[in-house]
Amino acid sequence: MKRFPYEHRLQKEILFYPERPDDFSGYSLEIGPGRGDFLLSIAEMHPDKKFVAIEIGKKRYYKMIPRIEKKGLKNILLICGDSRIVINEMFGDARFERAYVLFPDPWPKRRHLPNRLLSIDFIRLVSSVISPGGHFFSATDYFPYAIWTTGNLQKVDDLTNSSDDFFTTMDRIDDYTPSFFEQKWRNEGRHIYYMRYRKSS
Repeated sequence: MKRFPYEHRLQKEILFYPERPDDFSGYSLEIGPGRGDFLLSIAEMHPDKKFVAIEIGKKRYYKMIPRIEKKGLKNILLICGDSRIVINEMFGDARFERAYVLFPDPWPKRRHLPNRLLSIDFIRLVSSVISPGGHFFSATDYFPYAIWTTGNLQKVDDLTNSSDDFFTTMDRIDDYTPSFFEQKWRNEGRHIYYMRYRKSS
């Protein structure tokens, strides 16, 4: 697999729940599940499918584990680590039908733009583990970030737009359930911008 071009190195221990598998492949990959609202919802809908999520925040990782156990879900692999390292160093030939990056930090200040997750290089990295015909999904409540992200998505050759550059209704995403915070933002009148791109076969 092509190495992620930035100087990210494995400096912190990567954690796995319930345990590190031999094969990381699954139905979907979510990067940055936060509280895990969407992850738990879709895993409940499809108990026969495997769901993989990478969370960089150790506190969030540990808070999600009892939520998973309370629901008795056995089809989630939860990883605590930097997705840029985990995907590049560990996933190998892993493949997913869907990949989600929902509400990443928009880093709105100009001097912080290099910190944004959905760079062209990172999108290419995620696309490399999506099966042909699979989909990449993203969402943000920050309009400039939606514009920036779609511009980057359009530069990744093996991803094609499944609809408009972005759309504002969640019904175009199968099995989608808004998180607690997304619903809160909607109730406050914020617009949500969704993106859906297909991996070429």
